[in-house]
Order: sequence, then C-alpha cells, then structure tokens
Amino acid sequence: MYPCAPSRWRLLLLCATLTTLTGCVSAHRPAASNEATAAQASSASTAADALVPVEAGFYRVNAGDTLVSIAKSFGRAPTAVARWNKMSATDAVSAGQILRVAPPESVAPKSVAVPTAKPAASAKLGAAPAPAPAPAPAPASASASASASAEASRFKWPVPGPVTAKFVTGRSNGVELGGRVGEPVKAAAGGRVVYAGARVKPYGRLIVIKHDGHFVTAYGNIRKLLVEEGTVVTQGQTIAEMGADASGNGSLKFEVRKDGKPVDPSIYSPKRPG
Repeated sequence: MYPCAPSRWRLLLLCATLTTLTGCVSAHRPAASNEATAAQASSASTAADALVPVEAGFYRVNAGDTLVSIAKSFGRAPTAVARWNKMSATDAVSAGQILRVAPPESVAPKSVAVPTAKPAASAKLGAAPAPAPAPAPAPASASASASASAEASRFKWPVPGPVTAKFVTGRSNGVELGGRVGEPVKAAAGGRVVYAGARVKPYGRLIVIKHDGHFVTAYGNIRKLLVEEGTVVTQGQTIAEMGADASGNGSLKFEVRKDGKPVDPSIYSPKRPG
C-alpha cells in the first residue's frame, strides 16, 4: 500500500499543474478577442465617418494627416489653423478629430464712401438732364456654361460600363454601374484612400477616397482591393476589381458625396450612355 503513495502524489501534482495552465490560457483568450473586435470596429467607423457630413468651415482629420498638411490643403497658415483650434502648430492630430479650417469670424472690408459728382448746370434754365446710358447686360449664359463644363469634368467614371441603377434624390446614395466581373475599377479623381475593407455590410468590399475638403467618392461591391488605407492615388489609377451582383453579373456601387451629402455622380462626370 505504501509503495504506491509516491505515484499517487505525482499524479495529483500533474493534475494540479495542468489545471493551472489551462486556466492561464483561457484567461488570455478574451483579451486577444477584445483587441481584434476593437480594431475592426475602429476601421469600420472610419468608413462611416468619411460619409458623415461636416459643417462648412470644418474638417475631419484622416489617418496620415498633420496640422501642416491640413492647413496647406485649405490655403491657410498652420499657425492660423492652430490658433482657431486653440492648439500649438506642433501639436499632433488624430483621425476623426474635427478642426476649424476657416476663420471664426470673417471680417468684411470696410466700405469706402465714393463722392458722387454733381450734375453739370444746364445751359438753358429748366432743361432736363440727359438720361444715363443703360449698362450692358452681363454675359450670364457664357459664365453659366463655363461653370457647368467645369463641374462635369471634375470626376471620371470608374468603369466604362452602363448605368444600371440611376441616382434618385432621397432614395439612393449613388448609382450602380455594369461591367464584367474582375474588370479594373479606377479612381474617379486624385486623392487619399481613407478606407479600404469589408466591414460595412451594405457595400461588401469598399474603398473610400477623400479628394479635398468637400468631395468624397465611394466604390462598393469590390471583388479585390488593390490599395490600402492611406494610399495616395491619381485620377484613372486602378484601385480594385469589380465584383458580382446577386445574379452573378459584374456590378459596381459608385457614390459621390459633397460636404457629406449624396449627390448625383452624373452632374460631376462626363455624359455617358445608360
């Protein structure tokens, strides 16, 4: 009976050791899971933030931005932007932060009184002064035509296929373009990729490009992403491959947002069939 005691003690010690190790491993698993969940939530919120409107005169900071780069993109002095936001020109900024990029109060130039010339005395007493010549009409049609032309050339279509679903104000956020599965998808204009991922379910794989302080374009239903967040792209650069719709046909969701609001892409792109 006694000779078996050491074996029994060794068995109990082994069981206690295994129980302790199992507890350690299970204690660390939730932390890793929480970190992964937080990273996914943060990335998904970046895409959502890029499509939320920002009040005029303000700017939402994107990954890779600095106070100096933001100031230059709006034609402002870094010291001025820092002063409007009550910070130092050397302070760091973080993604999602809202900064004022326009003066808090615009000071209008003071008007200068211009003395009016007195009409010359008429040669004959009681003669009425000659009427002033009518001003020449401004060429409104010419300026309107030039403005419309500039708007229509702001973006290029990301794929050459037809428009299969048109933009409807208040009912849709963009258009759907047809094509073939795997077809190259190109950037509508130059800018920086602020989101590239698949965590915004209605869009599938999605790319969001910020072009300036007003315009953002989004490309959804992507089969393969060819750029990463933070990448600076040029107009016409291939950024992805087109995916398929529920019927297996090539399809791309394309949106244009101006100051965070959906607008019809055809207003800012060349006329096309479909």
